Amino acid sequence: MERLLNYLTNLSSNIAYLIIFGILFACGLGLPLPEDIPLIATGYLIWDGTMKWAPALAVTVLGVLVGDTVLFFMGRKIGKRILRQHKLQGIFPPARVRRAGAYFRKYGDKLVFFARFVAGFRAVVFFMAGAMKVRYSRFLLFDALAALLSVPAWVGLGYALGHFFGNEISEILKRVKNVKNAITLIIVLVAVGIGVRWYRRHKARSNPNHPRHKKKKPV
Repeated sequence: MERLLNYLTNLSSNIAYLIIFGILFACGLGLPLPEDIPLIATGYLIWDGTMKWAPALAVTVLGVLVGDTVLFFMGRKIGKRILRQHKLQGIFPPARVRRAGAYFRKYGDKLVFFARFVAGFRAVVFFMAGAMKVRYSRFLLFDALAALLSVPAWVGLGYALGHFFGNEISEILKRVKNVKNAITLIIVLVAVGIGVRWYRRHKARSNPNHPRHKKKKPV
């Protein structure tokens, strides 16, 4: 992270935008780098004047969505066949693929929204969304809604770290990993709770003994 910041801060602003876009695009395709690192770096670069708020947010959101879109259409074009190839099991572990498929059968395309907040699981879900023929308009809707929440949050965190800690940010970022893991766990638990609650309600409503299925007696 320290090397990334040193490299980006020595570049011109236009090149920094391109580099951030490229890193986020690669993260969307499964690059083994947490997406929050370039987002926090973007916030830091806004603080030190290398980047500006509006174009930085536009570039980061666009980089995230373009990477996710390419991954989605790779899944649609290649499908589940490629997931069986041993060469790609490092990017798409079989256990995660099976879990993503099970979640899609239960929760549908809304899983895309929650997957954006879970690093490591995100790429598998987006690829599976394409493989399972989820409508692209629905995929983009839920992915964009999630990105509009997560991207500004991580960029804002990077800006706040730069504002309050300045040049000490490289040391602070080493501790962010633990905070990130805690936040991810909370989001997962909330998402699972919402999913279980929705599933129980749906199951109860489909029960013929549910009050909504009972006909009212004539007066």
